[in-house]
Amino acid sequence: MSRPFSFFLIALFAGAVLAGESATYRNPILPGFNPDPSICRVGEDYYLVTSTFEYFPGLPIYHSKDLVNWRLIGHAMSDPEHLDLDGLVDNKGLFAPAIRHHEGTFYISCTVVRGKGNYLSTSTTGNFVVTATNPAGPWSEPHENSAPGIDPQLFFDDDGKVYYIGPDTNSVRSAAFDWFEYQPQPIPSQ
Repeated sequence: MSRPFSFFLIALFAGAVLAGESATYRNPILPGFNPDPSICRVGEDYYLVTSTFEYFPGLPIYHSKDLVNWRLIGHAMSDPEHLDLDGLVDNKGLFAPAIRHHEGTFYISCTVVRGKGNYLSTSTTGNFVVTATNPAGPWSEPHENSAPGIDPQLFFDDDGKVYYIGPDTNSVRSAAFDWFEYQPQPIPSQ
């Protein structure tokens, strides 16, 4: 290692120590059962949601100011009337949620896998979106989106269009729609 580079690293570490900042953090930053994390930033705050599969309440929401220290603030799926997960077997349920924020509203898009059959079977898989103005809740009822695929994402473009992106078994698809004209349908209980 060259002297100037070594000096730079020492100075950087010393600066962090003098500033009172820790040079280390615990990994994983969110221990335990927290698969498929998705994070969005709103101002100085960060919000994170994870998969919960067949477990209830579903889709825990965490809050952080520094991406290191997280606090559970609620669940997007906390009302069993909104989405019945009773009777689901292992490897079914809520997969790969994505949290987004746009113009004062939080959005979570997610895949729900039900019943028997192949993981990607369209007869047992559906995608939905829930919304809230406060990430701690309450969250809306889930509304199905007819776009195919799994692991859905929402992208809010500068021109006001909302893009729904989700891979299916053969390709990655995107569908543009005006969110405020889009009339989603509630997911039927099974």
